[in-house]
Amino acid sequence: MLTKDYLGILTPKEVEDLRSKRSGNWIHPVVSLALDSTRGVVAANTERAGRIVLQANEAWLNSLRQRLLETSDLTNASSALGEIRAYGSLLETGMVVKPAPAVSGKPVSPEFEVQAGDGPVIVEVHSKQMHPAERKKLDDQHKRLQAKVAQAIESGEKSGERKNEVVADAAEIQPLGAADPNKAGDSDVANGISRVAGIKDKEKQIDHQKPFVLWLDMQDPAVWGLPLAQEQLLPIYSLGTDGHVGAGILWHALYGRKGEPYISMQGFDFKAIPMLHEGRFYQTMKAHGGPTRISAIVISLPETVALMEHPEPIMRLPSKFRQALTRITAFRLEYSHCDWMKGRVKSDIAANRRKTQATIKALLRSNPP
Repeated sequence: MLTKDYLGILTPKEVEDLRSKRSGNWIHPVVSLALDSTRGVVAANTERAGRIVLQANEAWLNSLRQRLLETSDLTNASSALGEIRAYGSLLETGMVVKPAPAVSGKPVSPEFEVQAGDGPVIVEVHSKQMHPAERKKLDDQHKRLQAKVAQAIESGEKSGERKNEVVADAAEIQPLGAADPNKAGDSDVANGISRVAGIKDKEKQIDHQKPFVLWLDMQDPAVWGLPLAQEQLLPIYSLGTDGHVGAGILWHALYGRKGEPYISMQGFDFKAIPMLHEGRFYQTMKAHGGPTRISAIVISLPETVALMEHPEPIMRLPSKFRQALTRITAFRLEYSHCDWMKGRVKSDIAANRRKTQATIKALLRSNPP
């Protein structure tokens, strides 16, 4: 039970009331972080960010109260928590962070304008939510489980026996959406790549005069279950268990090229799967007909924050901004692609691509005849 205000703005009673209003299979995002015994790293990240924001801009934090207490659509609270984590991370770098900057000619505002001393950068925050079809799977699974519980109770009452009975049900969930079995070449990995590459594809919050960073918060435990592994930031990775080799969804969603293969394992055999779509940094955007105007994407995982810069951005990040991001507590250089010198990311990605394709060819040759 809470003994003080959560994030400095929600009273213990308000949080307890959220717990009592649990809807179906879903625990309120605030409750899962404030009260659950298994809160872990995401809870610590959120509370640290909340303390930083409370000290710097209590009025802004209070402006999120209504969204944090929303119960009819839990994605509102989830996205508000993601914005708090992003704001706190940006503030801990020492940069000047201005919420809700105006963009000339636009009816919508991005989350922040950030200034490190050598030019402003627009930062738009997006908290990726579970695909609606997968969310429905969990709702259906909860209904089945409730029906089984009711049936067990009814059976016990009819027989007059009092005994413990365990009921169970299971559902396989792909947070980014499951593959379409009727679509040639589709897979859970391909679907995940496509979903991430398409985030904020209308680019409504872009300020054409300033570099634009899309901040992807992928920390909500209700969406991801187990934390999304940082290996997903790599083009290819291996795990010790049974020699598993996989393709990093997040890397390919940004830097993958249509038609180029990524690695897949089926049993103990390796397979090369061609990319069905261009990665985000190489796409022509349907909304405006030109290349993406995103300068970089920051991916915020529970234990890793990584900066993934565009290989050839329309507007390059200011050097002081780039360097300041390394002061974020969870920032990891080894998973980032930073353009310390102009052209550095372009050459690094090209080298990554050559190394990955050579590795895939070698692994394919190791398959049994």
